[in-house]
Amino acid sequence: MNKKQLEMIRFLSIHNRPMSGKELANALKVTPRSIKNYVHEINGLYGKSIIASSRNGYELHTNTVSSLLAALDDQKIPQTQEERSFYIIKQLMLHHHSGLNVFDLSDMLCVSYSTVKTVIYKMNKIFSAYHVAFPCENDCVYMQGSEKDKRRLMSYVINEEAKNSYINLDLLRKNFDSIDIDALQTIIYQTFKKYTYYLNDFAALNLLLHLLIMIDRELNGKELDSGQTDFTFTSPQEEAFLSSLRQQIEQRFGIAFNDYEYFELYMLFRANANFSLDVSGTALKNAVGEDVLALTREYVRMIDNLYMIDLSANTFITPFALHLKNLIFRAKTGRSTKNPMTQAIKNNSPIVFDIAIYIALDLMDRYHFMVNEDETAFLAIHIGAEIERQSANIYKIPAILICPDYHDMASGILNTMMMNFGNQLNLIGSVTDETQCREKLREQRIAIVFSTIPLTQHAYYANSKVVQISPINLTSQFDRIQSVISKELEEEKNQKLCVDFHTFFEKDLFLYESATASREQILQVLCAALTEKKYVNSDFYDNVCRRENAATTAFGGIAIPHAVEMDAMKTSIAVAISKNGIQWGSNTVYIIFLLAINKADKREFRSIYESLISLFSEPAMMPLIRSCTGFQDFEKMIYSSIHPEKYP
Repeated sequence: MNKKQLEMIRFLSIHNRPMSGKELANALKVTPRSIKNYVHEINGLYGKSIIASSRNGYELHTNTVSSLLAALDDQKIPQTQEERSFYIIKQLMLHHHSGLNVFDLSDMLCVSYSTVKTVIYKMNKIFSAYHVAFPCENDCVYMQGSEKDKRRLMSYVINEEAKNSYINLDLLRKNFDSIDIDALQTIIYQTFKKYTYYLNDFAALNLLLHLLIMIDRELNGKELDSGQTDFTFTSPQEEAFLSSLRQQIEQRFGIAFNDYEYFELYMLFRANANFSLDVSGTALKNAVGEDVLALTREYVRMIDNLYMIDLSANTFITPFALHLKNLIFRAKTGRSTKNPMTQAIKNNSPIVFDIAIYIALDLMDRYHFMVNEDETAFLAIHIGAEIERQSANIYKIPAILICPDYHDMASGILNTMMMNFGNQLNLIGSVTDETQCREKLREQRIAIVFSTIPLTQHAYYANSKVVQISPINLTSQFDRIQSVISKELEEEKNQKLCVDFHTFFEKDLFLYESATASREQILQVLCAALTEKKYVNSDFYDNVCRRENAATTAFGGIAIPHAVEMDAMKTSIAVAISKNGIQWGSNTVYIIFLLAINKADKREFRSIYESLISLFSEPAMMPLIRSCTGFQDFEKMIYSSIHPEKYP
C-alpha cells in the first residue's frame, strides 16, 4: 500500500464510524475519486472487503483488521532507483493498474516529476533483458510485454525483496543473545549427520529458530501445557534420532521437554528433514487434519493468482501446513508466540509481509480470532524461505530418483545424494517405477534420471541423462555421478550462451583491431561505444580502469575487464579482437570482453560469464578467435563451438 492508503486506514480507524468520500478527501488532501480508487485497490489487494462502502460512507471492516494493516506503516518510502522501479512494477502488476499517472507517482514517491520520468527512462534500459517496456504517454506510464515476460520480471522483483525476509545467524544471535546458538547449531548438524538425515540451509535455519523459541520459553518458565502428544515413529532410526536430539538439548541448556513439547520437536523434525511428509499421501493429512491441508492448498492457489508466486512444492506445503495447524490451535485458545524477527521482516520485505497479512486476514475472517503481528511474521518466514529456496535452486540441475519402495531404501539414497551433491542437484524426489517417472517428466523438466532398476522405455528419456546406480555401496559411484553432473552443467551454460547471445552481444559493440593498440586505447573505444548507447554512466571508463589496476582481469589469451559495481543501465558485452595481440599487463590477449552489468541480470549473466571463460580457455579456440574479422564471424564461432553438428 502507498502512504495515502495507509493514512486513510489510520483515519478511519481513529474515528471508528462511516465517513463520506468527501470527508476523507478533505482530510487526506486528495480528490473523492482518489478515495474511491484507494478503497478499490486495498480491497482488491487482499481479496476481501477491508473497507466497506455504503450510503453512509466508508467504514473499516473491523478494528482488528486495521491494527494489522497499520503494521505496514513502518515501510520506508522508496529512495533508490531500484526501490522506485520495484514500486512502480508492483503497482502495475499486483494492484492491476493498466497505467499510472506520473504526477500521482511523484506524490507517492515524494520526488519531482522529472525524477519519476528519469526512473521510467532507466527502467526501459535496466529491464530490457526481460523483454518488457514501460512507455510513457500523456503523463501515464504503462507496462508492455507478454504475460510470461511480465511474470518473469515480477518474479525477479519478489525474489530480490524476499532475500531480506528470511532469517540469518546474525539476526538470531541479536535476538537470542542469552542462548548459546553455536552450541545448538552444532547439536543439530551433528545429530542430523550421525543419523544420515539431510538438512538444507533454509530448513536448518528454520529448525534453529523454532528450537531457540522453545528453549527461550522453557528457560523463562513458559512451558507448553496443551496440544497433542500422540505420534508414531516411522522407523527405529527416527526414534533414535529424536531421542538423541532431545537428550542433547535438555542436557546442554538445562531444560526438560514435556510430552507436548516432544510432539512439537517431532513435528519440527518432520517438517524440515529432507524426506518430508508426502502431501499427496495420508501421513500429512493425519498429522494436520484434512481441513488444514485443504486450507493450505487453497492459500497456495490464492497466492499464485494474486501475487504470481508458486508455493505448491512439498518443501512449502508440509512445514506450512504443520505451522498453520499450530497457529490455529494457539489462536483459538487465545495464545500467540512472540517473534523477535517481526520488525526486521516488516521493514526488509514488504511483499512477503503483505502476503502473510493476506493469509492472516483470511484466518481472522474464517475463525473469528486474532492473528497478531508476531504470528503474521512467522507466516512471512515460511513464505520467504520457500521463495529463497526456489531462487537458490534455479541454477541447480533438476533430477529424480527411480527406486522401488523397499525398507525405506529410496529415502536413504536421497539423503546420501543430497548430502554429497545437494549444492549442484535439485532432487525433486523419488518415484517407484517408470510410469510414475513418465508423469513427472510430463509435468516438469528433469535433466538427470537416477535409477536403481533397468529402464525399458528409452524414448521417454530423450531429453534427460539416465544414470544407472546401485543402491549398494553408493559412495563408490560418486565419481561417475559427478562426471554426469559436471557435463550437464557445462551443456546448460553453453546452451544459455546460444539462446541469449543477441541479448548481450551487439554488432555496434564489436571491434576488430588489425593494428597494434594499447590496453587503454581499447578500453576507451569500448567504453565510449557503451556510453554512446547510454548503457553505462560517464564514469564507467574510470571505474573499469580502477578495477583493472587493482588486479588484472587477463588470463591466457583473454581479458574480461569490468567495473566493481553492477550499475549499468543495460547489461551488455563489448568485444574487441586483436589479430596480433594486445599487451595486457604481463599477458598478451587476443580477445577482450568488456562487461557492463546491471544488477537485474546478475543471475542470468553468471552462467553466460562462466560459459565464456570455459569456452575461450580452450587452447584450440585461439586460432579461431584471431581469424574473426567481423561480428558475424564471431557469432558463427560461438555457435559452431557449442553445436558443431548444427553449425559445421
